[in-house]
Amino acid sequence: MRKALITGIAGFAGGHLAESLIEAGWEVAGIERHGAVLDHPVFLLDRVKVEECDILAARELGRVIGEFQPDAIFHLAGTTHIPMAQSDPQMAFETNIKGSLNILDATAASAPSARLILVSSAEVYGKSRPEEMPLTEDRPLRPASIYGLTKLCAEETAFYYARTRGLDAVVLRPFNHIGPGQRPRFVSASFALQIARIEKGLQPPVLEVGNLDPARDFTDARDMVRGYRLAVGKCDSGSVYNICSGRAYPIREILDRLLKLSDLEIEVRPSAERTRATDVPIFRGDHSRFTAATGWRPEYGIDDTLKAILDYWRGRVKLNRGKSRG
Repeated sequence: MRKALITGIAGFAGGHLAESLIEAGWEVAGIERHGAVLDHPVFLLDRVKVEECDILAARELGRVIGEFQPDAIFHLAGTTHIPMAQSDPQMAFETNIKGSLNILDATAASAPSARLILVSSAEVYGKSRPEEMPLTEDRPLRPASIYGLTKLCAEETAFYYARTRGLDAVVLRPFNHIGPGQRPRFVSASFALQIARIEKGLQPPVLEVGNLDPARDFTDARDMVRGYRLAVGKCDSGSVYNICSGRAYPIREILDRLLKLSDLEIEVRPSAERTRATDVPIFRGDHSRFTAATGWRPEYGIDDTLKAILDYWRGRVKLNRGKSRG
């Protein structure tokens, strides 16, 4: 049985990845900071060992990796919310850059034969122009946010360790991924939670929205983490790969598709508090390099994904009357 260690296992993608690996026959352990909320269903299976360990605690990190001796390490931990990183650059740099450096160093020292999958972000491409779509791995990297900058720094650190320490490292650049369990500060989850609350009579039939014009490349999280798993055995060390659907959906279309899944008449109301400035009208990736290496293609259609998200929030609202993580 192969052994996988996931940093940030309590997070949205971490829980889905753990389930995917368990289904594929892996032994799975995870690292999560003290006090993290472990509410993904995988933790009910009692099949994942979770170590409380901050990725900024280098010595403790080395101990955990050395004791578990994983065949693969998936580095997902870090600050993922762009506005949060923008409001606290010091925290974002500390977590996303120093934390990644600690993971790389601990892997090289304590589990040098392990394959390390560093999960970066398509945010490293920054403010790409519509005529540059779809984005391939060879496009210029022009981060337009603190978050994107920190992920680019983490990528370069991984490549440095691959070149100088012989670390078996692969960098993945996921585009937007959505699915059950994502926090409602992200757009599709926000829409779905509001619909679920309206259906239960917990708020008026008014759904507040931000900017609906941008188009983004959405992939089901279950497809995304299947890609992470495939990267272990099929991608080239020291290389970078996009994972995405290859199709851009306007936010307005995501909302319309979700509204069609409800029988209620719901008013859509713009909210200044939910509107975020953006200079990127469309953001779409090209996954051909990753598909050539692994055979991966998305399996979940957008309507299947949105129904799963809405059903998840309907269940959460039914259980706790709409209380949720932020």
